[in-house]
Amino acid sequence: MSNTTETNQKGQGGLIRAALFGLCPRCAARTLWDAPAAFAPACRGCGLAFADYEPRGRGLYFVLLPLTFLLIAGALKLDDLLRPPLWLLLAIILVVVPGVIIGALRLMKAALLMARLRASGVVA
Repeated sequence: MSNTTETNQKGQGGLIRAALFGLCPRCAARTLWDAPAAFAPACRGCGLAFADYEPRGRGLYFVLLPLTFLLIAGALKLDDLLRPPLWLLLAIILVVVPGVIIGALRLMKAALLMARLRASGVVA
């Protein structure tokens, strides 16, 4: 591995860090996310256009549909085991479901973005 490749990759985060903290795959600046699960148009640090590589279409449904079914099953199991009051069950669901869905979307979109950037040769 050459010195320039090591220098370019040093300090760059992986998939999990990109999804959680919004690190740019090229310069590792925290500029990837503009909203909880929406890419910024471009990196403010290095100018990489995220919008050109953003996953669009119905591909993310293959992640969201099974996850939704698991969340529903988990809520039903929680209700069956603990029998919490309805207000407590709704409060738990209103906190857990958006967090899990947004987390899964961020993880999958970051993975697809990084794969597309590597395939096009933009990042190593």
